[in-house]
Amino acid sequence: MNALTLLVFVGVGLTIFALVRGVVSMAHGGVEDQQRSHWLMLQRAGWQALTLLLLILLGVLSQVR
Repeated sequence: MNALTLLVFVGVGLTIFALVRGVVSMAHGGVEDQQRSHWLMLQRAGWQALTLLLLILLGVLSQVR
């Protein structure tokens, strides 16, 4: 397993972590959820975008070899 593959797995893990935090915050509800919901959604979307870019890079590099 190379470093890029490891980074993809880390990105997937961080995406799942951000998703779980958002769901827990939403289930809790209240004022705190209203204040943090957009930040948590942006954080999750950012981790997803980073992971997708790493997957594309991994695919491109695997075709080059």
